[in-house]
Amino acid sequence: MATSSSTGHLLYGPEDPSVLNMQKNHISNKLMKGGTTQVFKVRRTESKTWDAVIHENVRYWLDVFGFKGVIDCGKPMKVDNELITALIERWRPETHTFHLPIGETTITLEDVQAIWGLRADGVVFTGRDYHDNFPDWTSKCRDLLGWIPDSSTETKQGGLLMTALINQTRMPLGDDLPTYVYIQRARIHALILLGGLILPDTTGCKVPFMWLNGLGDPEEVKNISWGSAALA
Repeated sequence: MATSSSTGHLLYGPEDPSVLNMQKNHISNKLMKGGTTQVFKVRRTESKTWDAVIHENVRYWLDVFGFKGVIDCGKPMKVDNELITALIERWRPETHTFHLPIGETTITLEDVQAIWGLRADGVVFTGRDYHDNFPDWTSKCRDLLGWIPDSSTETKQGGLLMTALINQTRMPLGDDLPTYVYIQRARIHALILLGGLILPDTTGCKVPFMWLNGLGDPEEVKNISWGSAALA
């Protein structure tokens, strides 16, 4: 989107469409022909994210993992679905920018780091849908989370139910437990943050098992670029 250099008037649509080779199938094409679009609803289970009470020793490990900035937000955010819809209408996959009346703009890693404090550099975080170094997801949950989920009530199509994870955080923790117990609980909180806020699943109630693959070794977890995952 741009203002015409000859008239100074606001143009509805690209001034130079030569780069926008996907315009024919773009959502804005319908709008430019006088149509409308439905308001999109943002994928989120964020309200549940903040239901969990975090033990101080667990909070320490979440800080080590790189989630301190997200935890410090401490409350749900109000999402303007109409604004999100408008941004979708103006997003151009050809240039990876938003085409706005004031020019082109995009979201950067620096933005993500400033808003959530997520690490922008480090190891790339990718989802792998198989249980690394374990015979099955059940044994992996047992060792990494200290909990064996009930396959009939606490899992759903390759993931853990958000409500089941939050229920686990309500289990009381003492102050003098082995370190690995706090790390296990920190992984559960991390899964809630990933599935409920940072990388929500389309189901709105499930956290994919594959996120657990990135939370195995605490020394490796603290080097993951969560910011680039959130931006992607």
